[in-house]
Amino acid sequence: MSEQVRDMTAGIFTASTYNVPKHAKRDYWSKALGAIWGNIQIEPTNLDCFEGRIRSVKADQLFFNEISYRGHNIHRTPRNIANMNNDFYVLAFPFGDPWQMDLSDETFILKRGNAYLLCNSVPYKSKDKNGYDTFNVIIPAQLLRNLIPTLEKRYILPLDQGNKKANILQSFVRSMYDCLPFRGEDETRFMEDNLLNLLAFALKEKSKGIDADDSSVKLAHRGRILDYISRNLSQELMSPETIARQHGISVSYLHRVFKPHGRTVVEVIREKRLQAAKRLLTDPDLAGLSVTEIAYRVGFKHPSDFSRAFKSRFGQSPRDAREVPAQD
Repeated sequence: MSEQVRDMTAGIFTASTYNVPKHAKRDYWSKALGAIWGNIQIEPTNLDCFEGRIRSVKADQLFFNEISYRGHNIHRTPRNIANMNNDFYVLAFPFGDPWQMDLSDETFILKRGNAYLLCNSVPYKSKDKNGYDTFNVIIPAQLLRNLIPTLEKRYILPLDQGNKKANILQSFVRSMYDCLPFRGEDETRFMEDNLLNLLAFALKEKSKGIDADDSSVKLAHRGRILDYISRNLSQELMSPETIARQHGISVSYLHRVFKPHGRTVVEVIREKRLQAAKRLLTDPDLAGLSVTEIAYRVGFKHPSDFSRAFKSRFGQSPRDAREVPAQD
């Protein structure tokens, strides 16, 4: 019997029904597809040709998938949706025969030559005729809303010569998949950010590109940069220059992202380091850590600089903060 294969170090999941007994194919495929897709319903249409195959690769919050199946329909019901942990969209590039989909109250055909961005958090039904073959990416809806606050249930992007943006997107997505896994978390997140920005670029109507001063784009960049800073406080050489380089933006644009919020990038880094240090100092489980060790852990080069900055911010020395219980 075919087995589901997980290589969690590389974030790879594969499954195939080809060697599964006929009577067990439905349950096997439902579990395999559900491991990536969430709760779904499988409706066999022809058990004699019932087959399914998936290869999925995780990249940070995205899942890249190659999927082929025959002999059944796939549905997502309101009950399935109620049991989903997170809502998501699928960016799909079909390459097989046309495939009919009923999404909410709308029926349309997925076919090669187009890219589709589809909401998978609403009820839908598929209607299998000759099977379905696709390459797609699962994208958490919140990542898209950071760039496109008002999302439609579906988008269709023709992959013809007149739509250069969609073709650039397709080439980038395929190239990113072919290069997975990347060397580290920062590299993966950098590529994820670029994919999301390209997608927003392709969806933006009547525009030559994304306006760098678009507030939704700035907010999305700021959120990802704040997350990056929080995860890398121990890097004492972190600076606006290193952050900009890591996120593929200019230093001047980085400063524009933070300017409306009243603090410079350097001030944000220092504040996050000091707040992290305060949490460490007042954690009873970390009483064995010295003040010097905590200073290094949150990215200060010199303990004396840390002590001065801490006292200026909180009105007490790090040693005094450790002796006084934390106040809410």
